[in-house]
Amino acid sequence: MIDVETLTAHIRAQLHQDPTPAQIAAHFGVNRFALSRWFRAETGLSLRDYIAALKIEQGIAALVQGRPVIESQQEAGHASAATFSHRFRAHTGLAPSDYRQLASELHQHLCIELGKPQSRTVIRPENLLASHPHTLTVHIEAASAHGVVFAGLFPEPIPRGMPVRGAALFGTRQFQIKNVPDGLYYLLACEITPSPNPLDFFRLDHCLRALHPEPISFPLPAPQTLNLPFRPMRPSDPPITVNLPKLLADHLRQRNP
Repeated sequence: MIDVETLTAHIRAQLHQDPTPAQIAAHFGVNRFALSRWFRAETGLSLRDYIAALKIEQGIAALVQGRPVIESQQEAGHASAATFSHRFRAHTGLAPSDYRQLASELHQHLCIELGKPQSRTVIRPENLLASHPHTLTVHIEAASAHGVVFAGLFPEPIPRGMPVRGAALFGTRQFQIKNVPDGLYYLLACEITPSPNPLDFFRLDHCLRALHPEPISFPLPAPQTLNLPFRPMRPSDPPITVNLPKLLADHLRQRNP
């Protein structure tokens, strides 16, 4: 019987050939509809959404390296420039051309923040319209003392676009979440460590991450504390395509105009 790690490792290995769910199912000798239902039941992810996120992740390197947008589009396996641009913006918050233009500046900005000695937590402002009495306290386990941990609540299992609530942790590994709009959210954290290579700040398939195994329902019935242990990436993990350095830079500019 196929397992999730085998399936997702195969998809990653064949991504350059732009595999479809039907082709993947045929490779393993199973029905594509049954495969899609099983994958969602096992991971909480749509198989098509997982492949689409992998393609966006694949296209990031060319842009960070300053190569033409068309090369990013080709590496992401998209024949249509309009479709690629639309999906890239939905995942990262930027059009491919803007991503390419800002990568170096954002890398330098995050290097400066990582070089500051003081411990601090930068949290996206609360939604004051969602006033709930109970707080979620999150402890991050076994992360480097020299990196920044980005953590966020997302409305879908694949982290893309803007988190509903986000935090950047420098020198500390605990933060609190409160005043979140009612709903189900997925909690994910990843670590970026200092590096002279800008790609290490944007292509996040190498970094440690922590994922809470179940969605969290807000409002909370009582105060809650969660421990998130860090671990290496697994092939079945959802790709992290959010432009985290940009989210941090935008928030700091708003706080200190």
